Amino acid sequence: MNRRLALGILGLGLLALTAGCTSFLGPGEPDPGDLTANETYDWDAGVDADLDVNKRNVTAVFDVRNRTDGLDDSDPTFRFYGRGTLATEQPQRLTAVQFRYANGTQVAFESVDGEARSVVTYTNGTTAQLPVLSVERTNDRTVVHLPTNESGQLGVTLPKDGKQVSLPGYVEGSYQMRLPESARVGVPLLSQVRPGTSDRTVANDRLLLSWEGVDAPTLVVRYYLQRDLLLFGGLAVGATLIGLGGALYYYRQLRATQKKREEVGLDMDIEDDDRNRPPPGMG
Repeated sequence: MNRRLALGILGLGLLALTAGCTSFLGPGEPDPGDLTANETYDWDAGVDADLDVNKRNVTAVFDVRNRTDGLDDSDPTFRFYGRGTLATEQPQRLTAVQFRYANGTQVAFESVDGEARSVVTYTNGTTAQLPVLSVERTNDRTVVHLPTNESGQLGVTLPKDGKQVSLPGYVEGSYQMRLPESARVGVPLLSQVRPGTSDRTVANDRLLLSWEGVDAPTLVVRYYLQRDLLLFGGLAVGATLIGLGGALYYYRQLRATQKKREEVGLDMDIEDDDRNRPPPGMG
């Protein structure tokens, strides 16, 4: 019994360790290959949060002025997190981290001697390696240290879970989200949009969802592909046909059983039998 208890405690500890509930192994440093990955961001979307959902990830651009965390003037930061196996907060994996100043100057990471170093590209095309942008991981956050606290945009690429995007409210204000080609929302069992919005447009087979103002703690969008509707409809029709076939088979079996009972005289008309019986005392 003691051995089983010890194994159970050990298993629980390993689960908690992998779920981010302990810092025994430490959070680790961001992978330089993640930070220096190439990605193209829409810096001119004109919203506080622009989210472009792809098959494997989400490319996002956030206006740093409206962020809801990391507003300390002495060290301006933007902090990203996700949910672990046990619903605990854990540092979010970021790739292709970039920053754009209000004047158009951009900062991205390049690999230098195996390390990710921030490189500034000015509007005239000249570049300079300056430590104005950095990323670190804590036990529950991936922290991006920003060049400025007053203005600018942060571009990051985030992972996603299947056909669902669940994003903490990193910034307040206007949001827009472009779903993959042929992706739609609207069928309650297959999709969800929280908070809801009626501002929906389709261009080039991509659905664009827009919110004028989002102050919710979490933005959740679950979508389906149009071919999923055909598959779901086919399964529903198939299940209906199977159900009707089973009901018909049961009805036929019941009728056959009743017919056999009638043939052997087991089904007597009780009302007729009572009607032919003489009154009490006269039998």
